[in-house]
Amino acid sequence: METLPIFLVKVLQVLADRYGMNCTLEELTSLLTPIFNAATLFKDSISNEKENQARVLDALLFLNHHGYIFLDRNSDESTISIKGLIAVNSKIFCN
Repeated sequence: METLPIFLVKVLQVLADRYGMNCTLEELTSLLTPIFNAATLFKDSISNEKENQARVLDALLFLNHHGYIFLDRNSDESTISIKGLIAVNSKIFCN
């Protein structure tokens, strides 16, 4: 099984925690804010938010293409797939 970069694993972990619910691009970006804050210096908040959304969108497109998530391109909502849950060893399978 391929090894995913840490940021992609974090995205999958957030989606796994919200299993069964859709997550919009804006919601996902806000949930990943602590990761962005740890990795970047203080910048203009509006441009920084747009950069973060672009990074999350790139991650979602990659994960969707490889079957880890389902991305609704019309609404920008995503949900994790079974393959994504397996990739992050989700506790969902224990229930």
